[in-house]
This record gives sequence, structure tokens and C-alpha cells, in this order.
Amino acid sequence: MKHFLALFLLTLVTSMTYAQNAQDVSCNSGFRPDGFIDFSALPPAPSSNTTPTTATLPVTGIGGLTVQVTIPPTPQSGSPSYVVQNGILYLAGTNGAGTVTLTFSQAVSGVGVVGNAPSRGGNFTLQTGESGALPGSFQSTAEDSTTGPSYFSFPLQAVDLGSGFTTATITADAGPDNFGEAFLSNLRVQSTAAAAAYTKMVPREGLQQWLTNAGGSPFAGNVSLWADQSGNGHDATQTVLANQPGRVQGDGNACQGAFSFSGNQYFNFNLPIDGWDQMTIFMVANSLVNPPASSGTSMASAIFWNENANWGNTFVSPYQKGEPFRFGTTQVNNQPVYTRPTTIGQDFTITRAEHDQTTDSLWVNGVLALRQANKLATLSGTTGAAYIGRGLNGTYFNGEISEILVYNRVLSTAEVGSIESYLRSRYGIR
Repeated sequence: MKHFLALFLLTLVTSMTYAQNAQDVSCNSGFRPDGFIDFSALPPAPSSNTTPTTATLPVTGIGGLTVQVTIPPTPQSGSPSYVVQNGILYLAGTNGAGTVTLTFSQAVSGVGVVGNAPSRGGNFTLQTGESGALPGSFQSTAEDSTTGPSYFSFPLQAVDLGSGFTTATITADAGPDNFGEAFLSNLRVQSTAAAAAYTKMVPREGLQQWLTNAGGSPFAGNVSLWADQSGNGHDATQTVLANQPGRVQGDGNACQGAFSFSGNQYFNFNLPIDGWDQMTIFMVANSLVNPPASSGTSMASAIFWNENANWGNTFVSPYQKGEPFRFGTTQVNNQPVYTRPTTIGQDFTITRAEHDQTTDSLWVNGVLALRQANKLATLSGTTGAAYIGRGLNGTYFNGEISEILVYNRVLSTAEVGSIESYLRSRYGIR
């Protein structure tokens, strides 16, 4: 996020906030702004005031959206409460302290701003949604501890994980030494449309199942349904409470939700694949631990289609040290395994497994990792009964899964690039 006036980028200050009344959660990553609030549109501040100044401004770039900006009064007699120069909002008050409130005309999904402190001990916080005490797990603070006068820049941002918010507050404190006013710059806004727009990068032709956290509840807890967004009704479900996966509120580099699998947690779904001669699976997942060394390749799978004939299992499993996968055709000894050069620990990765008639391939984060030819062309020996988080003989995957896409065809290079760009952008994967 660019900042207009700062000599140093000292540290990143983030505030992950909790809206008490709305029971909503925000995080500090995955910000994709499409709007801008120009402080130069504010009217001149009264020369002396004892009440807040309020003005309604357009949000440039987002049609029809306005924001009511409320700036606190100054306690200093005869001084304006703020000054705008070159689009930057300078706050008066005592050492430039105060809380600026933003009230949007309709819900937005993210907001970001750069706070600038001209002295040591400067502190800025950003909170979205309803005001109130923040739970400890959604707070962060940082201060500069250098000697002034120097300007230090603090980017703050919050992205909503639910239905959006209409209010945000920015609290600024320039610090204990009066070297000048705190000032705010580069106030950006992410509309709710921007948050969803990049899902249009997913081609729909041949898409048989699309399990994503879009539209899901942001709240932690066990989940009975992972709804299929492809329109084909291939939902993943779990009716047994003890086997229901838990939902992670905001994980990975971009604070997106994930389903957590541990113990005997898994989803069921039904998607017949017998007879296909092409198939592509995309998966965003991590592995919390590797399976035991004695495990077979089809055990503890992340996604798994059961067999009704030998060598018919179809599965993909992105582990820390490697990725076993198979497109079941009843071909004996068909068990490709990609061994990573180094362990990836608990990092999320994008896996693409592809069956193109007689060739099976595996990509990791867009890079070809393994390719094997001389396969049987048609999938067979595989039932439609399938699992997420469970492999052969009741063995269980231990990790987190954020998104799965299943196609009944091989995609073009341009289509693959579009999907992987969407997934990298959404989940912050390198």
C-alpha cells in the first residue's frame, strides 16, 4: 500500500477487529481496494470549534458509495481541528491525537489507511464494525521508539470475513513528544463487489465441483456442510457431529477461511468419475503433520474416491514432504508420488493434478512437479462415493483445506493461468 509522505517505513501495524453487535470478524490481509477517499474534498475546518466536524464525501472509483467523515474537535482554543494539505489529513488536538470515524452509505468489505507519526511513541489503530472491546486474539499494537523529529509511516488495513461493515474508526496518537500533528494518508476502500469479482476468473465449462469458503460462515466451530458452488449439487456433508471438520476463521497469508481436519474428521460427497478420460483437480491446502511412514499412498488422503475394483482409487494428498496422487484406471502399480526437494512445513500450496488420457501430471504452485505417461486412458474401478479428509481403510488427513475445484476435462494454458492467478491472489500463496 503506497504512502504519500513518510521518510521511513518503520513497521506494519495491523488491527484485526471484532464487531461485537454484528458478531463479525475482520483480518489484516487480503486487501484489494477499488476505491479511494480524497481528503482534499473536506471543507475547511472551523477556526475554533468544540464539536466534531462532519462531511460527506464520494468514494472515488465505487459508483454510488459515499462516506461520512467525522473528525473530533480540538481541545486547543482558537485552533482548527484539522488541516488538509496535498490530500493529507493533519489532525490537531493534543499531539495530534484523535479518532476519525467513517460511516459508509452501504456495506464495504475492507478499508486501509496510512497513519504517520512525527515523534516517538506514535500509535495508530483501525477498527471496523461496531465499537467495543476487542478480544485479545484480534488485537495488535506497535509503537515507534526512535527520537524525533522524524516521520514514521504505519499502514493499517482490515478485511471483513463476513457480510461487510458500514463503520470504521481510525485512532491516531502522534506520541508523547510534541513534534507535530499525526496525519492520515492514502485512505483506500474495498467494495463488497471487489471481494467477489476475482471469482469470475474461474471457468465454468466442465466444472463439476467447486468447494470454496465464499459465502460461508466466518465463525469457528464444527460444520456439517461444505456447499458446492458449481451448480451441480455435489455438496460435501457430514451429519455425525463427532466427525464434522472445524472451520478456521482466517488462515494462511490472506486471512481466508479453511476447514481443519484432525482425528477422524471428514466430509462425504458423491461425484461419479468412471468413464472420464480427462480430469483436473485444484486444491489449496496444507498438511499439519506427515502421515506415518508405514502409510500407503492412498491412506490419509486429502480428497479420495473409493474403488470398486483393484487400483481404482482416485486421490490427491499434499503432504509436507511429498504428494502422492492417483487417477484410478485399474492399472496395476499406478502410484505416482512427488517427493519435494525440501519439506514445506505447514505452508499452504496450490496443487493441480491432471489426467489427460494416457498422461498424468502434478503441478505445485504452478510449477510442473511430476509427469508420467503410458497410463490407461479411461477412469474406471472408482465409485462415485468420495471423501475429503479421509483415505483408504478409515485413515484421516491431518491438515487444512481452503478450496477444491474438480473438472471433467483438461484446461487450456490460459484457463489454468486464470484459475491459479485467482487462487494465488485469494490465498496469498507465492
